[in-house]
Amino acid sequence: MGSPRRWWSATGVVFVIAGLVGCSSTVDLTPPSPGAMLLAPAELLATFTAQDATVQQLTEGNAALLAAAEQAEVAPRECRPTADADMNRRMSEDDAAVLAARSPEASLTNVVFAGARDVDADLRENTDACATTRTTVAQGSRAGAVITAEHRKLAAPVLAGQGAGRLGLVGRLSITQMLVLRTDTTTTMPDGATSRSVSFAGYAVGQTPAAKDKKADFTVALTVVGASTPFTTPFPELTPPMSDKEFAELFSKALVAAGRA
Repeated sequence: MGSPRRWWSATGVVFVIAGLVGCSSTVDLTPPSPGAMLLAPAELLATFTAQDATVQQLTEGNAALLAAAEQAEVAPRECRPTADADMNRRMSEDDAAVLAARSPEASLTNVVFAGARDVDADLRENTDACATTRTTVAQGSRAGAVITAEHRKLAAPVLAGQGAGRLGLVGRLSITQMLVLRTDTTTTMPDGATSRSVSFAGYAVGQTPAAKDKKADFTVALTVVGASTPFTTPFPELTPPMSDKEFAELFSKALVAAGRA
């Protein structure tokens, strides 16, 4: 989950995932465990250190933030995000797993959920008329602040094994939807002081074979939230927590990790 998005051609580096696609005379019909589909801490950038975290801690923390966000005014009104809240309500220790990590510049979360995220909602709420949103904080110490979020869709990994109804195959995982985003956020206080931050989010929805000719849904999510600058006047300088290329590479690794389980 994450930060808080166009399907047509996006600028940026395109990463091709060609591995983990093979043939076998037998098909494993036991869905993988979400915990086995996470990135290994050693696969993170060297600046990140894994942190102890549970799905319950994640969902409770998200619920508090989402409840506060419900009191804010979002413009355009139809751009109020819904996919995070929907997925947060459905996750539990039984059907999800999380890897959390921190660096001096950012926090990182890799989540695998045995269910499908509403990526269509992400698209509606972060592209076209919703590519730039303005949220007015209604409560707390920052009441009256305006948060301007500019969402930009990055190139998603190109997968091998493309076919009808799927973007590609990564191991047993057949990917049907993907979305990779960068969000540049500026928070402006009533006195004119501003703070800036950059976050990234990557989502992939796919299925693995399951018993009785069914399929098991999975969501692979990777978010990186950069630290906010101090509030200053004039406009503060900002260094992103990582480059667009580095995030795309890390999201590719997250997909490979999910597919090898």
